[in-house]
Amino acid sequence: MAFLELTNIRKEFSAFTAVEDFNLKVDKGEFVSFLGPSGCGKTTTLRMIAGFEKQTRGHITIDNNDVTNVPANKRNIGMVFQSYALFPNLSVANNIGFGLKVRGEAAPVIKQRVSEMLDLIRMQEFAHRFPHQLSGGQQQRVALGRAIAIRPQVLLMDEPLSALDAKIRISLRQEIRAIQRQLGITTIYVTHDQEEALSISDRIVVMSKGRMEQVGTPLDIYNTPETRFVASFVGTLNLLDAKVVDARAGRIKIDEQEIEIGQQLLGAQVGNGVSVAIRPEAISINGESGGLGNHLNGAVEDVSFLGSVVRVRVKLETQHINFDAFNNPNLKPPTIGQPVSLSFMPEACMVVRDE
Repeated sequence: MAFLELTNIRKEFSAFTAVEDFNLKVDKGEFVSFLGPSGCGKTTTLRMIAGFEKQTRGHITIDNNDVTNVPANKRNIGMVFQSYALFPNLSVANNIGFGLKVRGEAAPVIKQRVSEMLDLIRMQEFAHRFPHQLSGGQQQRVALGRAIAIRPQVLLMDEPLSALDAKIRISLRQEIRAIQRQLGITTIYVTHDQEEALSISDRIVVMSKGRMEQVGTPLDIYNTPETRFVASFVGTLNLLDAKVVDARAGRIKIDEQEIEIGQQLLGAQVGNGVSVAIRPEAISINGESGGLGNHLNGAVEDVSFLGSVVRVRVKLETQHINFDAFNNPNLKPPTIGQPVSLSFMPEACMVVRDE
């Protein structure tokens, strides 16, 4: 039985539908991320779970209790906001203990719990400081401590790291995941950062235009995207237009060059158009894959140095394809205009459906 369940959720704002036909079951202790571009409905869905927004239709249950019509202050939910939302006139310790005080906990209980949270978020030495005396990362740690101090059934996090710089984001997201695992809190995490979602989630819900595009593990989402949107939004991907040559044998043509895709194209006819996705890291240059699999011939159009990776864009006839190679100072990258043959296995090709 799911610990958190959303059934047939729909949210309308006047003539605009923000979320439609949203169904999700989350297990106890699971870390689920809502991933998608701005305006896709992920934060609206989070706010409906919290009780800050009232769904137009549908039901929400937590631990077998229907909370659909329960006000936000009666739901046992912790919330971490993008903007920290700390009380500027309260110290770190008092910010963390605020929810416990509101609940009427005894002073010794609050003191003990606040001490536990300060240890957990590694902020003991900052207990008597005020928010303006802290860095952004430290403030977000305090916001996290305040949210989990009340021992919530569900922890909700709305893009909590988007205001921080890249290095702090990476460090803090690892801390958040470690704390969540340690406490076993069922967590819903909203982000538009695909790397963030892939690195910390048990499952990811990819959303677009108010709808769920795909739900799966990070490996599922990255390796086997089900729609054109998921394929293009998650990770770097080559998305190519092709035509069916032999549906049963899984043979297609990309810019008049024939390749195999490692699967049958059930229901397709010769000449039908399909969208094929290939990850740049699955491609080798000039037969480096040992001569096995598929080959596409083209000419180098651009070479980009990305640190540990060198990304090369190759022009076929009418389309472009990128491949990634690890940066090796002993090897010279290809030059612009150089003819190349790209190799990849049929299993590296993914056929994705259009929306």
